[in-house]
Amino acid sequence: MASADLLHLWKLHLIDAALVQIRAQASALDPGREIMTRMEAAQKAADDKSRASKLLSSELTDLELKQKSIDDKVKKFEKDLYGGKVVNPREVENINKEIALLNKQRGDLDLRILELWELTPPAKVEADAAQKAVDVLKEELREFQKGVLAQKTKLEADFKSYSSQRGTAASAVPPALIARYDAIRSRHGGIGMSRISKKSTCGQCGTSLPTKVVEDVKEDKLVTCEECHRILYYSESVI
Repeated sequence: MASADLLHLWKLHLIDAALVQIRAQASALDPGREIMTRMEAAQKAADDKSRASKLLSSELTDLELKQKSIDDKVKKFEKDLYGGKVVNPREVENINKEIALLNKQRGDLDLRILELWELTPPAKVEADAAQKAVDVLKEELREFQKGVLAQKTKLEADFKSYSSQRGTAASAVPPALIARYDAIRSRHGGIGMSRISKKSTCGQCGTSLPTKVVEDVKEDKLVTCEECHRILYYSESVI
């Protein structure tokens, strides 16, 4: 059975160990990096498809406007020809040439417009589907981060609870022993004590402890592990 001082120190250690673990868990909280990576790639793909779809749509709109402009010019020329406004043979010949050139241009436009009519709708469908995939990932990330936030909230509450207990636990330990304990844990990531396992090893570093060391600890002597230098504690009870 450990001495009262060591037992009180061990109880303080359990609080400190819990605080160390909470800090480690908090620092290891994942905001959803893997989902973010997938979402970033999906967004890039969606942006590329959206850009391609918009380019096709924009080209179709431009060509349809050019088509209308050509039709308007042809109608004007034909009105001039057949309305009796132009009667000079040379002018008539020039207008017919203009109409022929415009009709050729319109023919070229028609081919591309027909092609765009086939390309534009599927491109829009692909762009919408790609963006929908991004939206699904965004929702996945939101749900994941809700869980992380819940974990963070619990860790903060646990940290506050253990921190509030520490002062009372520390007051039960002699100042000299506290000073030594704090000096040790400051060098070892906040863990200043180690329980001796059933196999007579240090519970922190795993070093096998000599029988004499184990016996000294059982006799309530203040002993530290030769390897990690933490204060050793022995008890057959849960605490």
